[in-house]
Amino acid sequence: MGLGWVLPARRAGGRVNMGEPSAERGGSLMRESWSMLLTYATALVLVFVLTFHLLLESPLTGKSLEDTLTFGYATGNLAYYKIVFGLLLFAAVLHGFNGARVIVLEWLHPKRAWALNLLAVILMALFLAVGSYTLYAVG
Repeated sequence: MGLGWVLPARRAGGRVNMGEPSAERGGSLMRESWSMLLTYATALVLVFVLTFHLLLESPLTGKSLEDTLTFGYATGNLAYYKIVFGLLLFAAVLHGFNGARVIVLEWLHPKRAWALNLLAVILMALFLAVGSYTLYAVG
C-alpha cells in the first residue's frame, strides 16, 4: 500500500486535490474530529447532570410526584441549582444541534457545509439565549 492516503494528491498546476485525504489539511477524516470530541464531551456532561436532575426529582427526596410538578417546586430548585441547570441547557443544546448537524452533513454536498454550520451556530445561539432567559428570569 502506498502513501497516497497520507500525502496530498496533486492536480495539474500543483494544487492540492481537496477531495483526497491530505497530511497538509489534517486528512479528510480528521476534519470533523473536533465536532465528535464536542459530542462525546457533552454526552459525558449530560450523563452526570441528568443523573443529578433525575435524582432531584425522584421519590428518594421525600416529595410526591404531584409536589415535584408544581411551579413553586420547580422555581425553588432553580434558585439553588441555576448553575447545574444552566450546564444542562448548554450541554443539551450543543449535543443535540451538533449531532443533528453531523447527521445532515452525511447527505449534504461539501460545498454547502458552511451554510449548515452557520445555521447550526445561529440556532444554537437562539436556543441558548431563549433557554438562558427562561432559566434566569424565572428563577
